[in-house]
Amino acid sequence: MVTYNPAFLDNVTVFTREEKDILNSLNTKVPLSKFLNNKSYIDKFGMDFIHTSAKIEGNTYDRNDTLTLLEYGRTAGGKRYSDAKMILNMRDAYELFVKEDLPVNKNTLKDLHYRLSDEMVADNERAMPRNQEVIIKGCDYIPLATAEKLDDEMNYLFEKYATIEDAFDRAIYLHCNLAYLQYFKDCNKRTARMMLNVSLKRDGKMLYIPNEERVSEYLKSIVSYYESGDYDAFKAYFIHEYQQTVHAVLSVEHAKKQEQARPLRRKP
Repeated sequence: MVTYNPAFLDNVTVFTREEKDILNSLNTKVPLSKFLNNKSYIDKFGMDFIHTSAKIEGNTYDRNDTLTLLEYGRTAGGKRYSDAKMILNMRDAYELFVKEDLPVNKNTLKDLHYRLSDEMVADNERAMPRNQEVIIKGCDYIPLATAEKLDDEMNYLFEKYATIEDAFDRAIYLHCNLAYLQYFKDCNKRTARMMLNVSLKRDGKMLYIPNEERVSEYLKSIVSYYESGDYDAFKAYFIHEYQQTVHAVLSVEHAKKQEQARPLRRKP
């Protein structure tokens, strides 16, 4: 088994210069302002973010189930109520960080967790550090088990975050180490993914939208970080997802330009 290593929180260098160049180049192609000023992008990619984020947590709703729930409020027959509630909680948290200019701090972390954990944990445990041990399935990592130590490390995490200059280093440092701390009784990774986007948005960078087909890559990369403190697996996953999101937006815009450039039918 691998116990908590406080040295992981001191590792603030994530991406190489070449990797940052790739990410910054993608941002010039699809700036955040283009995304935030287009409701169809917010809705379409929000649906993707919510659905895939739920799949990462083992949610059984497929895309059609998720769309029907978000659009019409209808739950999927024969499926757990908790799956529907998880998705609705994620929608509420997504709408919050998209609409509001949230700071990156412990208060925002707790606000998001409070929304994400509604009916997922007891009310007196929402937005509160856990004070008990937790076992992570499929992983040899043993997180801290006492609220006092967790709170000390969380404060240290945000102190280190504030020293990081690069926007992408900041966002990935925040995500991986929030997931690593397992500060709350439950809903830690989904809160970390929300905070990753809060950080990117705060720095004027395009958001991270995970791909449903690469859930296993996300989970493997997180376990790799838990057990080694090495960002390599997660940053490779992140760059791929970032490229796919930008290419998806560009494909929509390319289709529009083609439509404008040629008639749909020949005139008689």
